[in-house]
Amino acid sequence: MVKKSSRLTRTQFAEYFKSGRRHHFAHFTLIHSPAPTFACAVVVGKKVAKGAVRRNTLKRRVLARLAYLHKEQTLKGVFIIILKPSYNTLTRTAANEFMSKSIAAFTQST
Repeated sequence: MVKKSSRLTRTQFAEYFKSGRRHHFAHFTLIHSPAPTFACAVVVGKKVAKGAVRRNTLKRRVLARLAYLHKEQTLKGVFIIILKPSYNTLTRTAANEFMSKSIAAFTQST
């Protein structure tokens, strides 16, 4: 799980949501802004999962994957991930693989 200090506050979220560069993938949208440290946020709307329990579960899984990638690849910058409804159809392992490959490809291209 990502440390609380590495999560965005509401004001930071609003600022980076407007100013960050958007990168669209099949199952999620990534908004990235360069920064000297790592910070992240995850958005799971009601179109993705109707129940709050499922939305929070998806949020925790994505945050855990981001923490793993941050530790493994030393990610830098602000990452906001917005899940799309198709993400809910993936299995846990497929979702982890897709997110790892997508973020790895993104970090190598920038």
